Amino acid sequence: MNIERVFEILIAFIAAVFTFLFGVADKLILFLLLLSAVDFYMGLRKAYRGKSDKTKNGRLSSRAAAEGLEKKGNMFMVLIVANVCDQMFNTGGMIRTATLWFYITTEGISIIENAALLGLKIPKVLVDILEVKNRLADEGKVNENE
Repeated sequence: MNIERVFEILIAFIAAVFTFLFGVADKLILFLLLLSAVDFYMGLRKAYRGKSDKTKNGRLSSRAAAEGLEKKGNMFMVLIVANVCDQMFNTGGMIRTATLWFYITTEGISIIENAALLGLKIPKVLVDILEVKNRLADEGKVNENE
């Protein structure tokens, strides 16, 4: 067996495992991957500028970055569970889709928060959404880590 054939088999195997775990690589999961990468990058930029709320001095921290990556990894673990539940209960992707939208929303809000801390202007409707989230968090109805 030549090396090209081994490579083709390996790629097919990886794609099959990915599809089993996460479902079809549709636009929603690609959008979540994009938002996760943008959010992580903006978190790094925020820390680089000394505006991080994850460290005492607001600066870059390998521990804070590792915790952020761990959080994103856990998010994808929950997505795997949602996808497998869809397969087990034959729900046609409903659980996976709802989970994807939840995490897309969460990542989007985090990006908006980071952008505001970096000094970017944010449309009023998005600022209003953040104010509602912060008010609910102050009342203990929202997990601040989301």
